[in-house]
Amino acid sequence: MRIPFILVLAMVPAVAQVPLVRLVNASRPGSDFRVGDRFEIQIIAAPNQPISVRTSRQGRTDWSPVIGSTDSAGRWSTGGQFEKRDFGGWSEMWTVGDKLASPAIQFAVNTPPCLPGGQNFAQSGPNMIVNCETSEGLQTFVTPALSDPFRAPDGRLVNGRPETQTQSQYYSEILQHLMATGIGPAGVHLQTSQGGLGDGTAELISNLIGVNALTEDETRNSLAIVRSSFEMPETMLPSAREPSRTLLLLRHLRDITGESNLKREIEETIAYFQAR
Repeated sequence: MRIPFILVLAMVPAVAQVPLVRLVNASRPGSDFRVGDRFEIQIIAAPNQPISVRTSRQGRTDWSPVIGSTDSAGRWSTGGQFEKRDFGGWSEMWTVGDKLASPAIQFAVNTPPCLPGGQNFAQSGPNMIVNCETSEGLQTFVTPALSDPFRAPDGRLVNGRPETQTQSQYYSEILQHLMATGIGPAGVHLQTSQGGLGDGTAELISNLIGVNALTEDETRNSLAIVRSSFEMPETMLPSAREPSRTLLLLRHLRDITGESNLKREIEETIAYFQAR
C-alpha cells in the first residue's frame, strides 16, 4: 500500500506538490474502522514543515497547535488504536506548512462485530446509542455529547464544551459556523455591552484558526465577515475602529494563499481597509 503512494508523489515536481495524507487501517487493511482497530496517519509533503490538524466530532471542532513536523524526506506518521470512546463519525483536515493536505478525511469508527440479531440503535438528539451483543457480552456504544472530551488524532484530550461559555468562546463558535456556511444578508455585527467588536472580530478568527489553513470558501467567507464587522462604525468600541488586527489577519491569509483569484480578492480587501 505504501509503495504506490510514494511513487505517485515522486512524479510530481516538488514545487507543485500538495501535501498528501492517508488514514490507514493497520489492523484490517482496506476495511472500515471498528473499535479496537489500530490506525496509522501518513503524510508526505515538503521537508521540515510544521503539521497541525482540525478535528471535528459531533458538532465540535478542535483547531490544534503544531503537533509535529515532516522529516528531511518530507514524511511524518503517527498511529494509535480506536477505543470505545472513539465510536462515531470523524472529520479531519490536516495542515502542512501553510497548505491544506489532500484529501479532507471523513470516516466512522463502528462497533465490533455484533452477534446475529444482537444489535439495536437509539437516537438522542444528535447522539447515537448502540447496544451490541458480542461474544464477550453486551456492550453499549455512545457518541460523545458536547460536554464530553474527545481524543484528537495526535493523542491530545480535547476538553468538552463548558456549561458556561465565555463571550469569546461563544463568539468563536459563531464565527466558525459562519466561516463554513457564509454570513447571509444580515451580516455579522458582534457586540459587547460597551459596543461592537469591529477589529476584535479578526482577532477572534486569528485565535480560532491558529496555525491551521483554511479552504478557499472559508477564506472568502472570512473576508465577508471582517468587512461586515465594520459596517456600523458608530456602534463600535472606539478601540475597535482601527483595523490593525484585521490587516494582520488579511496579510496572513494573503501570504498563505496560492490561488491567484483568491489572492487578488484578499488584496482588494486589504486596500479597502487601508483606505478607511
